Amino acid sequence: MSSSFRLQALGAAASFSFAFAAFPSHALAGGAVPAPHATATPPPVVAHVVSSDRTREPLSRSARTVYVVTHDEMLARGYRTVAQAIADLPGVFVAGYAPGAGTLYGIRGSSSEQVLVMLDGVPVAGAQINGIDLDDYSTAGVDRIEVVEGGGSTLYGSGSIGGIIDIITSPLHRPVADLRDGSFGEHSLRIQTPFVSVERTTATNDYPLPDGTSRVNADLGMTAAHAVLARRIGAVDAHLFAYVGDRHLGVPGNETYTYPAALTPTARENDLARDLHLALERTRGERTLSLDLAASSLGIFFTCDTPVDPNCPNAFLGPGTPPYADLVTDGRVQASLRDVVRTGHGRTVAGIDLSRGSARVDDGFGDLIFHPYAQAAAYLQQSWLIGDGAELYAGLRGERDGSVGGAFSPSIGGIARIAPQISLRANVATAFRAPTIEELYFPGFSNPSLVPERTRVGDVSITDAAILGGTSAGWFFTDGSNLIVLDATYTPRNVGHAAIRGWTFQTQTRPMHGIVTSLALTNLYEAQDLDGNPAQDVFAGRRLPDRGPVLQATLRLDYTGTPSQRLAGFGIAMRTEGPRGTIVPGVPLFDQPVAYSRLDAYASLRLAPHAVVTLRGYDLGNERYAEIGGYPLPGRSFAIEFQTR
Repeated sequence: MSSSFRLQALGAAASFSFAFAAFPSHALAGGAVPAPHATATPPPVVAHVVSSDRTREPLSRSARTVYVVTHDEMLARGYRTVAQAIADLPGVFVAGYAPGAGTLYGIRGSSSEQVLVMLDGVPVAGAQINGIDLDDYSTAGVDRIEVVEGGGSTLYGSGSIGGIIDIITSPLHRPVADLRDGSFGEHSLRIQTPFVSVERTTATNDYPLPDGTSRVNADLGMTAAHAVLARRIGAVDAHLFAYVGDRHLGVPGNETYTYPAALTPTARENDLARDLHLALERTRGERTLSLDLAASSLGIFFTCDTPVDPNCPNAFLGPGTPPYADLVTDGRVQASLRDVVRTGHGRTVAGIDLSRGSARVDDGFGDLIFHPYAQAAAYLQQSWLIGDGAELYAGLRGERDGSVGGAFSPSIGGIARIAPQISLRANVATAFRAPTIEELYFPGFSNPSLVPERTRVGDVSITDAAILGGTSAGWFFTDGSNLIVLDATYTPRNVGHAAIRGWTFQTQTRPMHGIVTSLALTNLYEAQDLDGNPAQDVFAGRRLPDRGPVLQATLRLDYTGTPSQRLAGFGIAMRTEGPRGTIVPGVPLFDQPVAYSRLDAYASLRLAPHAVVTLRGYDLGNERYAEIGGYPLPGRSFAIEFQTR
């Protein structure tokens, strides 16, 4: 994308923002100003959240920063996977290999391993094999996604240093059907009913590369199904949820043009994720008792035709070597008992989490060994209401992660009203992450001597609901010791100390004639390994990898029409990311994770009261870039979508 095009697009979107901001408050729709809080949707739409304190609470009273992506936003903006749905949230970093073919993610400078991914408040399997992929989880059947930023170890335990991503389901109010065709052989069918949702997506992903060649062995096939049932049985509310996700894709290997020999045209990957969850809840007076029982598994099967493909992992064994195959799996069962007591002066949340599992980390060469793991934890958090709209909380968790060791994780924070429309939030906590089975035992690339990561995390933010349609700014930090990084031989080690610092900013206009403009900024100005040993730590004294760009910005304009209008809605989004690493000489820029800007847009026309056709355009400036080095993304693409809503 040329610099002039980029500036024109940003200028046009900014002009919309300032134009609508200039209207006097009495000319803006919306009536009373909503309670302030950082949220991806207007507060009147999302009044309560459940992930911040493991209980239902008003969004305006949450001390922790919570962003919410709603079901209607996913439909309007065409978010097909959880990775797509959260990519534009402040503080969130998402980077993909290719459409539908895997993502890295993090929150506030954390790595993927430091973010806890949950379905309906229960962790999904896959963390022990470093295999959770947000592109594996379809948004079909999802009511909303809650992203809680900042250390969540007090309430959720190991692996929530950066925060949590909670994918929440509930019976839908109306059925939705969606048929989509797009560039590069994409075909998708999605049916969502009040209780069952299914999706089937295929794509050839055969887009040309910037050097004139074509990708090979990059096709995708994905099937996902949700089932959810909510019933009241006597005095107990029961919620039963099941999910199956099956993904098949080609794995062409590193596509860095200076290393064409790294391509693997026969490598294939098959992923199978399964989750089953039963939640029982009973409320009597001011007390709510909850029991969650769940089972979850993830299997990743990788194959490569060794006799044909010289780049298979076992090709070095020579002629007669059988086709390569390896399987990594993670399966776990878990139970959580939670007691919530509300009084006129505050709230007490206490509970016990128990889980057991087994993971297999296979390199395709050695014996098949399953490694069991277990977790037992108890937590307590007390909240006190102080004055008008102010709240203070303090909590403590004690957890034992099998032979890896245990940890105590305290936290404290609160919210204060410093003016009728201005709120101040602050949180401080210690957080931890136990090493995964893959880090401890994967043959040839593991370290059984690893100890848990320890960090101190905190944030402070201020929100003013009277500025435009709500404006929020915040600063956050993470100070870590025993950080797990890779050395020069790609073996994980505990090293030194790390320091992460950054700030976020978000503002949006009040709706006017259905139009809302918004701006989200994240500046991760520090993410450094402070005192690693250069002889052992490949990142010693450098910026940590895969923690997000220094600067990230998303500017949006969205319009939502009334049910009687032919134009159902449209949206324009400009996303800009700064560099995430040092430029490597001799490698084309489109093959490195460098700075980029992309412009996406959609327009929806109403064919009937409940039928909409949408045209979507992605990367309209046709900028060729790689979010992950060696995997350039496709450039300009389009999709046409027919929906019943």
